[in-house]
Amino acid sequence: MTDKNVKATLFHQSAHLQEQDLLPASVCCPFCGSTERALSAVLQEKPDVTLLYCRACHAASASRMPKPETLEKYYSHYYDDYDDKQEKITLDAPDRMATHIVRHALPSMGDLSGRDIFILDYGGGDGSISTKVAQGLLDLGAAKVNIALVDYDRSTIATSGERIQISRPDDLTKIASLTMDLVIASAVVEHIPEPREILTKLLSSLKVGGVFYARTPYVTPLSKIAKTFNSNFDFTYPAHVHDLGAKFWNNVVHVLPLEGRFGVLRSTPSIVETSFEQHFLRTLAAYVLKMPGYVFKESYGLVGGWEVFITRHSQSA
Repeated sequence: MTDKNVKATLFHQSAHLQEQDLLPASVCCPFCGSTERALSAVLQEKPDVTLLYCRACHAASASRMPKPETLEKYYSHYYDDYDDKQEKITLDAPDRMATHIVRHALPSMGDLSGRDIFILDYGGGDGSISTKVAQGLLDLGAAKVNIALVDYDRSTIATSGERIQISRPDDLTKIASLTMDLVIASAVVEHIPEPREILTKLLSSLKVGGVFYARTPYVTPLSKIAKTFNSNFDFTYPAHVHDLGAKFWNNVVHVLPLEGRFGVLRSTPSIVETSFEQHFLRTLAAYVLKMPGYVFKESYGLVGGWEVFITRHSQSA
């Protein structure tokens, strides 16, 4: 998982993998281990890679995962055509994303006055979003914010003052359970071939009252509509190896081997990545498509992406 893994779908491009690039097919869902999986879409042919929908946990995942060295090669040339870092940022307005996360996490986190807050930013690149979140928490009364930024990209955004401290743990083994007030995993889960253990560790790191935030693509329904009109829809495999919507995220705390009691605070279509100022038509289309998802939830799929806020209620069941 690298910073290149967490950029906008706009910049993802599919690659046709050869047999030597792929791991053997697995019959089990990588999230829950179930073998009750059904064909959802074809990602590529010769060799065949399909998208399989798990009837148990509602995740859709690639039938064959790319080898680690395949992904390393894929991402090593991923942005060769983009010289300006600003062209690669997921969101037109990172401040809006940070405000969004703070607003919906705060009710569970409680009074911040005089507290030291601990954030785990998983796959956050240089920490652009988490540092803005940290500033928002400071503005609401937190004394200091400590950000643990776990990503292969070792660059770190500059911060103003000493009240925001950034550390760079090598991996999640360095993060203890029950230590984090906020965990951010924005646009990263869909890139992880073996996600079960990682998701479990991310949620387990939450303190009681802590909040986990994730957003992921959910494009299978859109791809089926496109196919009906004989239009090509790029799933962006192998950049994306999972497609995760409302049914998955609404049930994820019951799927993973978690100790303690967790609950979903908010589960909705994901925040629109673009702005009217920079991408008017794309932004308008996103809002129009997502709007019914706020009402019909699991029964409506044309949202493009889903997001969830999950809180930890207790250390034990």
